[in-house]
Amino acid sequence: MGPMLILFLVFAFIMGVPCIGTAILGSKLMNRIGRFPSKTPAIQTNIIAKLVALEIISFGMLTMLYHVLSDYGQGGG
Repeated sequence: MGPMLILFLVFAFIMGVPCIGTAILGSKLMNRIGRFPSKTPAIQTNIIAKLVALEIISFGMLTMLYHVLSDYGQGGG
């Protein structure tokens, strides 16, 4: 039961961080657009750059998890 719980917690962390980050960035986007509607393109460009960085980090974490699990399944290290 221990390894299954650890895997669940690691996977939940890897999936939760991008979700929470996206929610925070979306909230900031809506607040800024509400305050400065004429600056919408600049605000969106700023947020999309942060979203791309967040997705690259998320993809990297998922790739590392896959690599660890595939090595573990083969008995290697």
